Amino acid sequence: MPDLLTRFIDVWGETFLGVSVGQLAIAVVVLLLALLLRRFFARVVIARLNKWARKTSSEIDDQILTALQQPLMFLFIIIGLSIIVQWIPFGADAEDILVKILQSFIAFTIFWTIYRMLDPISVFFDKFLLKLAGAVANEVKDYLLKALKVFAAGSGIVAVLAQWGINPWPYFAGIGVLSLPFAFAAKDAVSNVFGGIKLLIVDQAFRIGDWIEAPSIGNGTVEEVTLSTIKIRKFSKAVQTVPNGVIAAEPIINWSRMSNRRIKMDIGLTYDTTSEQFEIILANLRAFIAADDRVDHSVTEMVHMTHFNDSSININLYYFTTTTNWEEWRSIQEEHMIAFVRIVEEAGACMAFPTRTVHLEGWPERLKMTEDPS
Repeated sequence: MPDLLTRFIDVWGETFLGVSVGQLAIAVVVLLLALLLRRFFARVVIARLNKWARKTSSEIDDQILTALQQPLMFLFIIIGLSIIVQWIPFGADAEDILVKILQSFIAFTIFWTIYRMLDPISVFFDKFLLKLAGAVANEVKDYLLKALKVFAAGSGIVAVLAQWGINPWPYFAGIGVLSLPFAFAAKDAVSNVFGGIKLLIVDQAFRIGDWIEAPSIGNGTVEEVTLSTIKIRKFSKAVQTVPNGVIAAEPIINWSRMSNRRIKMDIGLTYDTTSEQFEIILANLRAFIAADDRVDHSVTEMVHMTHFNDSSININLYYFTTTTNWEEWRSIQEEHMIAFVRIVEEAGACMAFPTRTVHLEGWPERLKMTEDPS
């Protein structure tokens, strides 16, 4: 028995890479205890939190708990390593390695937690993005999430490498140089994405269902919008797809945002219309327009004689309807045109049409000269 005890003490004191077997055994026991606590935490605390989260009507708490669960479980390993480093006397080299491992785990856990929390945090910005970006809110959210996740993962790698005295920036610079050909190849795609952001988020030039006009598309209704393209339903019912980078550089008219629709027309009367008839017609036209409550009387409203044309004397009518609906506007314009014709007829005047009067000098004399003497 004394020999066995002596042998145990000898083995306990033996070293491996500057660390005694006894220290390694204590470290293993501490880690095992940390793992047992981790298991208890998972079965008791996490289970109860999950049960509580399922009872709530919101899904955000479920997503937050799911995101934090694995980092919290990993925290017990960090606690175990922290106890080993602080309370067990290791050699300088071994302690330095353990400290670096511990710091690497801490840095990794911090950025891992940030990475996993991005999804539930993004839920809080759904309403804001929907108001800001409208139809492309989900697409904008996906782009932002991917960018933030790449940033979090890259920052985590840099933080871990920094614990070991490794400067990663020269490697990133090399990757940047190698990626230049891909950047040139993707410049149009990037231009389209930024064009989409400019159109839909910064300028908010249009939304789905708007009737717009631009040099590259003519006229049409916005049917689908993404961060890279816009689909326009033409009045011919054909669909035109345009890259956002193209349309972002053009002037855009959004007809759906007009406050009124304009009626602008000329009525041409013949030159034998008397001044009294013109006065009656002008007065009746103005009275008719003033009496129609579908006309917006708060904006410009004009009825005037404007031109002496070759075949007519013109009356110009210029006013706006309260409706912006195309079909309603056309119906109003049609009713007004019929009423205007009736007003002209009741005044005893006539609408003009292109005519030309030809005067021939000496026509009677020439006619006599060509008469048959017999």
